[in-house]
Amino acid sequence: MFMKVSQRLNKKNMFYKAGFTLIEVLVVIAIILIISSVVVVRRDGFNSKIDLENTVMSIDSKIKLARSRSISAFNGESHGIHFDSDQIVIFQGDVYIEGDSTNEAFVFSEKNEINIINLTGGGDDLVFKRLTGETENFGNIGISVIGSPSYSRQILINSDGQSSLKLFQTSSSSLIQNARHVHFELGWAINTADTLSLRWVDDSENEMAINNITIVSYFNGSDNSFDWEGVTMVGLVEQKISIHGWEESGNTILCIMRENTEEEKLYIYADDGIFTYDIAVYEDTGSQVEVTVGDDGGVMTIK
Repeated sequence: MFMKVSQRLNKKNMFYKAGFTLIEVLVVIAIILIISSVVVVRRDGFNSKIDLENTVMSIDSKIKLARSRSISAFNGESHGIHFDSDQIVIFQGDVYIEGDSTNEAFVFSEKNEINIINLTGGGDDLVFKRLTGETENFGNIGISVIGSPSYSRQILINSDGQSSLKLFQTSSSSLIQNARHVHFELGWAINTADTLSLRWVDDSENEMAINNITIVSYFNGSDNSFDWEGVTMVGLVEQKISIHGWEESGNTILCIMRENTEEEKLYIYADDGIFTYDIAVYEDTGSQVEVTVGDDGGVMTIK
């Protein structure tokens, strides 16, 4: 009798233990589902921010490209940007003409939109003056994630035509005010080379940094133009350089802009895998940084 009661109690305890284990499993599943939903929401938000940043950087780079073309009088014209909600268009001349054959449209992510166009004089066009790069259409452009206006960024454009993702400094250390603008009429076509190299060295000619630019990646065959702009870390300092070029009957006109505040010695040369073409050397002489044309730099003009 005692044994039978004990067996029944053991079975009952086992039943309760099994039931408690089932509840534990359900609780754990519920917690996992809650955590998973939070992770998915946060991941989607993170991806939206990354996508927005890529769109903003792309638009800003196209603004800088249009300004660079105006400064170098590419095709003898001024250049500008037309803004739509889902794309931007680089155009030639002082007025945007829809459908013009020279227009270059850039459609950005379908998840983002331009929701603010606040330019002086109104309108949707930003036009840069030929040779100076200045603009009368300064203001700001707002880009946001569609459906989530809290995820937004602004691009600021000042009267000098400079674009920035931050407020402009009024000091004399701004990039454009200090930019050294040099033209090289090479006398040969740069698209025949494989790489364009920027090589920084110290006073003992020891290499500090090098940036090898693959020419074909930045060469537009439709209008025979070359456009590159970037930042290279030299030591602990960011070195900003903008290079634009275009070809005329096998002769490349190369436009290089570099900050005056950057004093490290810089070699600029091209390479086709067989020959090296020396274009220019930037060197600090003590009182200023001078640019010397290389053996293959052709005719140099300081702008």
